[in-house]
Amino acid sequence: MGVKQRKKNRTGFQYRANSRRKQLKMKKKINPHIDCLEIRKAWDITKPAPTNLANMGLAYDLDRAMPLTDKKQQGEKSEVQTIKKGKKEKPTEVVQQLEKASSQESQKERPGVRLTNAQVDYATAMLDKYGDDYKAMARDPKNYFQDTWKQIRTKIKLFTNNPRYYAPYLKQRGLLKPELLQTQDK
Repeated sequence: MGVKQRKKNRTGFQYRANSRRKQLKMKKKINPHIDCLEIRKAWDITKPAPTNLANMGLAYDLDRAMPLTDKKQQGEKSEVQTIKKGKKEKPTEVVQQLEKASSQESQKERPGVRLTNAQVDYATAMLDKYGDDYKAMARDPKNYFQDTWKQIRTKIKLFTNNPRYYAPYLKQRGLLKPELLQTQDK
């Protein structure tokens, strides 16, 4: 009698659950949104994600694709065997496109660290007043945030390593050599 009751409860309709939302959730699981343009073009809606990625030459589960080997247990011989067993396959079109896109992305010049006007003013004031004496900068009354001398040193290094801020500072003070000015203008 108890079994019939359980079966009956299982087949009942769930009024609390939003069936439309459940369907949308399942669709997203089966056919996820892919940000990468190269992968999105090669994606086949009718196939599940692991087979799609395998056809593209990509790994779905990294642990299965490249299992970790314990050197102590297996010794050096097993490492040589795994290298020999691994077949070198030609990269697919998707992999080539991804490599090309990543190389282009790495060649782009990224701007350095951006500093606020307050940070630039603080660094210039400290450099003008104390030079390279960071311990004196830590005792300065303008050190509102009570930074240690090492924290101040890192802030000054950020300022001096960024030519966007440091070059105008040097030009204003007349510390920049004329030879460097000519190379920067070109």
